[in-house]
Amino acid sequence: MALDIKKFIGRFVEEAKDHLGRMGQGLSALEQGSASAEEVNSLFRSVHTLKGSSRMLKLEPITQLAHSLEDVLSALRDQQLQVSHGLMSALYQGIDVLSDQVEQLAEHGEVAENPALQDLCQLLSGLAQNQIEQPKHAL
Repeated sequence: MALDIKKFIGRFVEEAKDHLGRMGQGLSALEQGSASAEEVNSLFRSVHTLKGSSRMLKLEPITQLAHSLEDVLSALRDQQLQVSHGLMSALYQGIDVLSDQVEQLAEHGEVAENPALQDLCQLLSGLAQNQIEQPKHAL
């Protein structure tokens, strides 16, 4: 019996939209300085779930970006990074691109390669590893 991958893609899209909505709210709280440690953990768990589910379905562009976002959120959670305008801009950009990829998947049944994705993943990874200097002022 062959698996109906479309059924799994549909379920992934539904769950991804839920996670992306929660992530948007979490980023807003983080930006306003009102995010608790649990809210940062919740952000991390959402992106971790997206990464795992997309990997299982071989949705490589989503997996790549989710992994890079996960690295940044892990560093924030471990207090290796401070919230800054540059960091928030990169996180919002990552969530926007993820949302676009999920919409593409919903409409076309696949995710097209995005030429800017590699640059965004490198930016996020550099931020996570403190290889990119953040602005001195925190939010």
